[in-house]
Amino acid sequence: MKEMKKDEKIERAFREYFDGNEAPRCDLTQAKRELAAPKREKNFRGTFLRVASLLACVLFVCVCYVGILFGTISRNDSVDNDAPQAEDPSETKYYNLSSAQAEYAPYGQISQQYGEMLNALSPFEWADNARAEYTLYAVEGEAVLIGVQLRYLRGTLYWEGELYIDLTDGNLLPEELKSFADLSVGGSVAGNAYSYSTRYRNGEYISDAKLSLSSADYYMTVMGQNKNAVFFLLRLLAGTD
Repeated sequence: MKEMKKDEKIERAFREYFDGNEAPRCDLTQAKRELAAPKREKNFRGTFLRVASLLACVLFVCVCYVGILFGTISRNDSVDNDAPQAEDPSETKYYNLSSAQAEYAPYGQISQQYGEMLNALSPFEWADNARAEYTLYAVEGEAVLIGVQLRYLRGTLYWEGELYIDLTDGNLLPEELKSFADLSVGGSVAGNAYSYSTRYRNGEYISDAKLSLSSADYYMTVMGQNKNAVFFLLRLLAGTD
């Protein structure tokens, strides 16, 4: 009986509602909340998807940029590694003295062009006890070296030697002068550095020396009965004798 009365009450309430009477007395708050919840979830999900999509695009662009950047660097490294290495302009190159073009020249002729380098040897031109012979060497048409054969006699002091004057500032030298880089003793004369070493053969001293002047480098081999003969030539070239 109670159930029937309850059903009639509900039916009357809804009939009055549809007939324009007052709304049925039922709490719709919870229903509204339930209906609103999916809408908020949908909006949140859409926003999340839009943000995620934007971040994915940004990440894709960054990855592409990094790939291009590292690809460029890698290609540049490959080009640099494969490219021929440039020669060091300061590195000395060598040639065989026998392969160079040799031209014998008197002092008067050769001193016109290289007077500053040869002025110290001018006494060999007029002294009765000294003699000098000059040779100009060229490689591929360019003068590279002056060779001088020297003889000197003073009292009981006699020596002879070979003198080479470099015209290339050390850039191009004959193979025969490589050993001068190993001279073991150093010093200076008139403020100019030199290095030398002395050996003894068949009763004679043989001295190799290199003297560096502002005008050029001088390479010499001196043979004589006195081991000090090389120092006479060093002083002469440095302008102290």
